[in-house]
Amino acid sequence: MPGEDLHDIGADGARRAKEWLEATTRVKASWTNTDPKWSRRMTFRWPTGKRTQFSLDLGGLLCGGEFDNDIFMAECKKYSTPGDQGTHYLSYLAKCYVIASNPQCFVDHFMWITWCPFNVQDWNKLLSKEWIEKALHKHSVDIFGDIPGEEVTSHIDNELVGWVADRLWMIVLSDKQEQLVITREHRALIQRHEVLEGVR
Repeated sequence: MPGEDLHDIGADGARRAKEWLEATTRVKASWTNTDPKWSRRMTFRWPTGKRTQFSLDLGGLLCGGEFDNDIFMAECKKYSTPGDQGTHYLSYLAKCYVIASNPQCFVDHFMWITWCPFNVQDWNKLLSKEWIEKALHKHSVDIFGDIPGEEVTSHIDNELVGWVADRLWMIVLSDKQEQLVITREHRALIQRHEVLEGVR
């Protein structure tokens, strides 16, 4: 598939994930990495190795309950088949670790939003510390530098790995599921009520 088509599908996935999240009524605000005002706040850099920049697709502010005012970031994959999601997911986990390792980290939740399950043999492990450690070994050069493979484990911050694992979300959407949410009209009524009551 041409790169331009992949970019269009990716942008559509981010837009649709944003709309679905907003329709849960648990998102106070959200933005994509194409928003000029927010893109710089969603852009990070690999600490060593290639030292290139990266960003996740979505960011936002949750509301209500235990997640009130928590900040989330999300990566969206509008795939119809598993494809190479497993490879991208390991890169995503490594990026989450890099983001969380920043002393000024402001992210409370990391979401992976997809339209197709992947790595189903290991599905129950994808949010685990084990899987994060696997990602760190795969991307060790860009995180820890050019060190021998057997030394990578000693450079991993196990407490940080646990912190990231506790904040990972896996959300699987489908075209029909996107329609089974509160309508914009009803959401507007709820938001109007909350504004009048001073909730937001």
